Amino acid sequence: MLQKMPPTAQALKQNQLAQHCFWDACDQVLWIDCRSVFPDLGVFSVLSWDAFMMDSSNIPQYPSQLKVLDWPQFSSLADWRKLIPKWVQDSCALFSTHQLTLLHYAGKYPQVLELLDHAPMLAWRLVSSTLEEAEIVALLVGKWQNMVAQIGWPNKKETVKFLRNLRLRMVDEHVLKMVDVCLMDHQRLTALQGLPRINSMALSLAALFPDLIGSRLHHALAQLPCRPMQCQSMVALFQDIYALAEWLGFSEKERDKIGQCRYLIEVNEWYQKWLKHAIERYAQQHHLMFIGSAFEHAQNAFIKRLSNVPVLLTEKQDRLFLSQYQQHAWWLEESLSKPGLWAWSDDDGVWGALMDLDRLNYEQRFHSNVVRIRGGKNSLPGAKQLAMVSLCPQWFRKQNRLKSYF
Repeated sequence: MLQKMPPTAQALKQNQLAQHCFWDACDQVLWIDCRSVFPDLGVFSVLSWDAFMMDSSNIPQYPSQLKVLDWPQFSSLADWRKLIPKWVQDSCALFSTHQLTLLHYAGKYPQVLELLDHAPMLAWRLVSSTLEEAEIVALLVGKWQNMVAQIGWPNKKETVKFLRNLRLRMVDEHVLKMVDVCLMDHQRLTALQGLPRINSMALSLAALFPDLIGSRLHHALAQLPCRPMQCQSMVALFQDIYALAEWLGFSEKERDKIGQCRYLIEVNEWYQKWLKHAIERYAQQHHLMFIGSAFEHAQNAFIKRLSNVPVLLTEKQDRLFLSQYQQHAWWLEESLSKPGLWAWSDDDGVWGALMDLDRLNYEQRFHSNVVRIRGGKNSLPGAKQLAMVSLCPQWFRKQNRLKSYF
């Protein structure tokens, strides 16, 4: 299971601002003093929810990066927030940017409040666009279909239905890209019309695995409650099983078995079955041990040798040991010109990290050279493992291998 990621440095700095908020109950204004944390932002004010509705002045340009609705509930901030309907707070907090702008528009304009209720993604996209307030107000009196066209999405009734059916618990840059992929592809957008709701799992499948759109599995996953971390685990499973099917040379008919599943546990069962077949084939191709007491003894000895200092695996037999122990096919990227597979152990188990050594830059940490990280039972990494992988250039230097790769 993927562990919850710790707050980023940016999030921790933002949380400090909760202690620098001052609620003026008389004037119904929240003052946010950013000078000690983000000096460039200075001091600015935000009206109360009730004052939004009575405000006749133009909506100010709030700092888009401030996620005020995610900050800790210190007294002044809590006094300001308690006046805002809970569902409005939750809807605005879905988004990683423009929370205050969306909140102000929703409080000032009933049409935006309606959008926030029925299609929050559309409301957010509208107020975070480059349109001026007067242009947005003009769009609010028209049809939603015309509205989506003005902000860059297809002018279709299917677009509006898709946005109405979205049920997301978090919207970040990655999710926004998947929404755009589905909206800008006519085939995807049309196929998604058959789903009564589109949660993060259904959205991810549509954006990343279009062959699964409309499948039995797609319909089943769309009905399930899901969290972002569960969605990441699901995406990783599909990436792994499709990569395995391709390596095995399976036909389309064989790969269709994935979409015929109803539950993810069934997908995992197929993955395990195909992995066993793949390990046998790989071992035979390279004349490696893969079964029997001798293999088990050698594999156990290999696992015991691993420590909290990552080691680069250069032998195919060691790669096979790790693959079978972790239930993950680590040899699939041998097509990389310089694949580098490291293995180590910690309190959470045994871990592997595959790097593309051609793309490694030892001056930068956790670079785009990371291809994949997996733990026991094909699990995803947590914060500790991600921090370990960020030190990969140092592993190179300690093992005196940098000169041979640069």
